[in-house]
Amino acid sequence: MVLSLVRMLMLTLMLSPAIAQQDNDQTSGDAALDEADAAALQLLRDTADSLKAQLVALTEQVGSFDVSLAEIQLDLGRVYLQLEEFESASDILTQALQLLRINGGLYDARQIRVLEQLVDAYKFKSEWDEVDDYQHLVFSLQRRHYKEDSPEFADAALAMGEWQLMASRANVSGRPGTFQAVQTLEDTKEMYAAAIVHAQSRSDVSREWQLTYASALIDVEMARHLLDPGMSEMMITAPRYLTQTVCRTVADASGGAQRVCWQETVNNPDYYYQANNQRRNQLERARLNLQRAEQELNDLLVANPAFAIEQSVLTQANLKSLSDVSDELMRHSRRTSFGMW
Repeated sequence: MVLSLVRMLMLTLMLSPAIAQQDNDQTSGDAALDEADAAALQLLRDTADSLKAQLVALTEQVGSFDVSLAEIQLDLGRVYLQLEEFESASDILTQALQLLRINGGLYDARQIRVLEQLVDAYKFKSEWDEVDDYQHLVFSLQRRHYKEDSPEFADAALAMGEWQLMASRANVSGRPGTFQAVQTLEDTKEMYAAAIVHAQSRSDVSREWQLTYASALIDVEMARHLLDPGMSEMMITAPRYLTQTVCRTVADASGGAQRVCWQETVNNPDYYYQANNQRRNQLERARLNLQRAEQELNDLLVANPAFAIEQSVLTQANLKSLSDVSDELMRHSRRTSFGMW
């Protein structure tokens, strides 16, 4: 016992320098990383100061409404975003947007870059109504200026769909389980479907993958809305309650018998039968759509081995995510009663 204890002490003493060296190396690495972060932060601050000085100088030369100011304001807004000074970013970008509108009109394509950064700024500020407004505004300009078969429009569609999905999950646009919410998601799916066809025609494998995966996520979100109790009630034809006549034979005051009847409101078994069937059908529909998307994505990998190798981490993570959700839907669809999904 004593010998074992001595050996443990000796082993500890032998390892201590190595452990200490490892700790020192870790400390040195953290210090170097801190220094690099501090240097990068200072560079961003210096850049912001330089851009502000340029903005002041140019304003003195050309006045406050010259469109050339917008380019510097755009660069300054981008730096403010990197510095996480989101209020300053939204302020300067709003100024750039107004300048572009004054000089180029409401449909000036140069607004697109400004609006994209404004969307990011308001996302970081968690001001979702503003995000919704600016995201719809930038997408309306992108639809006007980008050809529908272009990679730029595919990226715009992905950004718009990503926001629609995020807004739907957070119920930004209204309460869940409404026909309006489902219709918005269906419109997004149709937009993705058209973009997928164009991506296939130009052999754009990366965007075809992104669009197909994004479309599958929309299927899951649509199922969530369709399973909402409020939505289910609107889709069921049977009334939830029935009124039935109940009669009893009771004794009267003279010792005889009389029949007494009254109305009672009771649960309608047909309503709950339809509700369970409706929920199962929606879950099964979403599951089949996910399986179809999985198959399409796997076929895409088989047909494009170079892409499969280069993007193996992303593609496998996406496929596992769809598989997990599909399994979850299968488990829910077999239950007679459903929890919150």
